[in-house]
Amino acid sequence: MPARPIVAGRPGGRNRRKDGRISGYGSWRFGMRIRRVDLFRDLEIMQREMERLFNDMWGRHAAGPSYAHETWRPPTDVYETPEGLVVKMELAGMREQDIEISLDEKTLLISGFRPDDRPSERISYYQMGVNYGPFAVQIFLPWPVQEDAVSATYDDGFLLIRLPRRTREGEVIRRVEVRVVEET
Repeated sequence: MPARPIVAGRPGGRNRRKDGRISGYGSWRFGMRIRRVDLFRDLEIMQREMERLFNDMWGRHAAGPSYAHETWRPPTDVYETPEGLVVKMELAGMREQDIEISLDEKTLLISGFRPDDRPSERISYYQMGVNYGPFAVQIFLPWPVQEDAVSATYDDGFLLIRLPRRTREGEVIRRVEVRVVEET
């Protein structure tokens, strides 16, 4: 394909052809090189580098998802069944004495403490996603529940709380005991 003639030269190597389009570097065959930018990849690389810098400067707790003094919130599902409300919470690595559940007329409070069992020697993390320390979840109940029929079980890292509906009114706060399912 023959080159089209250049009408007028412009400073900076950009020229306008007879058809009105601008050609780069004085020829229609050469154009600007487009460099694809992947912002998410660049941000991920920058985040990893920042985490590495924080870990090097302040140790392993500096860049993690939670600090030792912060309260974290475990993943929680709340759904309704014909019998009442069910709360399912992911709490891997916990013991029943580390979980506390309290209930009043309109609120269920689940709190506790996941002990930090990470190695004590200086280590460098590539990714941190497990939370340690105190946690708390407050769930507002859409209706009154039967306090004496509430049950809580802890099995395979999941806490399951069943809250049956109640028809009578009355405000009572009571502690709910957690029962661990024994493996067979």
